Amino acid sequence: MPDETASQRTKGFLEEEPGRKSAMRAMSIIALVSSIAFALITLLNPSADQQSGIFITFGFLLAAFAPKALQKFSETKFPPKG
Repeated sequence: MPDETASQRTKGFLEEEPGRKSAMRAMSIIALVSSIAFALITLLNPSADQQSGIFITFGFLLAAFAPKALQKFSETKFPPKG
């Protein structure tokens, strides 16, 4: 197998750059899966408190998508030094 340089390698699903893992992407995926699980529990359990389930589901959805969007916005507005 030939040696691949960083510029030739493609970026993976949980990577910001080739070879550089992103903890924020991993946490966003975990929050998304959690929101789906809480939504299913809320919808499939008729005795559950519907209002609390909706708040929990919405909170996890917000936790899944907002941090990455804020990171993208802040990196374009204030580029990293170095």
